[in-house]
Order: sequence, then structure tokens, then C-alpha cells
Amino acid sequence: MAEAKKAPAPAESAEAPKPKRNIVLYVVIGLLVLIVVGMTAVAGYLFFALSATQTYSEPVASEAGTEEGHEGDKASEKKKKKKKDKANPEAPPVFVKLDTYTVNLQGGGSVLQTEIHVQVIDEKQKELITGYLPRISSQVNLLLSSKKAEDVATLEAKVKLMDEIKNAINRVLGARDEEDGVMSVEFKTFIVQ
Repeated sequence: MAEAKKAPAPAESAEAPKPKRNIVLYVVIGLLVLIVVGMTAVAGYLFFALSATQTYSEPVASEAGTEEGHEGDKASEKKKKKKKDKANPEAPPVFVKLDTYTVNLQGGGSVLQTEIHVQVIDEKQKELITGYLPRISSQVNLLLSSKKAEDVATLEAKVKLMDEIKNAINRVLGARDEEDGVMSVEFKTFIVQ
């Protein structure tokens, strides 16, 4: 009987290393799963990151003939044109001469005479400004005649006036951003008497 008890003991000791082999196998399989999941996550991130930049740089073609497609095409053309203009700093600026304005300033006795030029992004905007010139001139006249001589005497006041004129013109044009309307206002002459 003593021999019978000793025989099962070596069988148990032979089975003991088997669970260690199973643990190592599970660890290796777990690491492989983690590596595959990590690589999949990186590949997904790169896919979405590259497709997002492609979406912004190259618009996806929409159905032909729909208004949304035309608006998307116009927006993409405008973005391409902006990039082209910014990429070519050697292109000469486009200016539009507004009228020569002579207005009586508030407070009596002072007269302001100025010739104004505005800078726009391209020839198309120049034509738009020309089409709205009567309304633009009216708004600029009203703005200039609302000032006092003291309001336009300093350099800072003139710069502020340039910004006010730009905003008034862009309101007339319905411009949403600088590239839709006037980019800057320049005084060719500025005389207060």
C-alpha cells in the first residue's frame, strides 16, 4: 500500500509545470492581442487624420446641378484663390479709387477734403465696389460729415477713421470677412481747413 501512495505523487508533480506553461501561453497571446489592437488604433488614427486634412484641402465633389454643390465649389475656389494670392506676394495689390470727398465738419467752420482709395483682394471685388459706388459714397460722406475737426486731427484718429470707413463699406457690400470686401482704406490726400 505504501507503494500505491507513492505512485500518484510523481504524477501530480509532473502536472505542476503544465499550468506554468499555460500561464506563459496566455501572457504571450495577451501581448499579441494588445499589439494588434494598438496597431489597429494607430492605423485608424492615421486614416482619420489624413482624411480630415484631405477634406479641408480638397473638397469632395457633390452632386452636379445642386445649389449646395455650386456653393461648395464657390467656397473652394475662393479658398484656392486666397491661397494663390497669399502664396504670390509679388502680385501687385488691387486698389479702387473712391471719390474725392469734401464735407463740412461738425462744430462749424472746418472743411475736410480727402481722396480715398481702398484695397481689395482681386479684380472681381473691384467691379463689385464700382457697382456699389453711389451707396458707398453716401455712407462715407455721412461718416466724414459726422466728425469734428478734433476727431481727425491726430494720427491715431485718422487710423481709427480709416477703420470706420472700411467697416462702413463692408456693411454696404455685406462682406463677411476681409477677403469679401475691403482689405484696407488709404487716404491719398487729407486736408482740414
